[in-house]
Amino acid sequence: MDEGREYTYEVIDNENDARTCAQLIAEEFAAHEPICVFSQITPQHFFQEASWPLIAEIFEERLSFLARHRASGEIIAAIFANDLYVARKKHPYNAASSPAAIPFTDLLDEMDDVFVCHDFGQELKPNMVLHITIGATRAAHAGKGVAGRLRAAMCNHARDTKGFQYALVQVSNPATRHIYREKMCGKELTIIDPRTWVWKKKDDGLSCPYKDYEGGSIPNILLKLTPTEEK
Repeated sequence: MDEGREYTYEVIDNENDARTCAQLIAEEFAAHEPICVFSQITPQHFFQEASWPLIAEIFEERLSFLARHRASGEIIAAIFANDLYVARKKHPYNAASSPAAIPFTDLLDEMDDVFVCHDFGQELKPNMVLHITIGATRAAHAGKGVAGRLRAAMCNHARDTKGFQYALVQVSNPATRHIYREKMCGKELTIIDPRTWVWKKKDDGLSCPYKDYEGGSIPNILLKLTPTEEK
């Protein structure tokens, strides 16, 4: 079967699929995502503290997507996204709040704040910036173009159904960074080196949890969701 037809790409629209996707992402992140591997985060911990709480809160926005293997019906990839405006209204950046269970969560929260206050350069409005949070593909299905098609389907859906004009994403995986920057024409804005990042919410602001990390920098990447040209 043609690889483009071997999979279907669907909105995550129910709790059972949302839970399956959260488990998939937790397992793949623990095994392959550079920051998680460095921090030795278990799938169970990531599921409980990151992927499941996230999708449980946002799946009703109908902006997150999954990829399903057509022949078996198995969910083999997922990506979570929400409206950045809504996310900031629900969870305003607070430098004085308690530290997150996973320090990378606080690093990304700071990067979101940098984007809104400095990188974006315009007023944030509803249905304007799609916030792409986390995504993963089962290793057995990697290299078949699933990750790129899944992200394209998600962005096209957000643009065509709700009028989103941009997408924001932060990535630590080099292959995923390549997809956003080279294949989706993303523009890198602020770039953070985790080795020099100070976890201000922990240990009186003196903690540097990633000082020995060797996985490279993490950028804010802005995608412009341009309409498809009519033929």
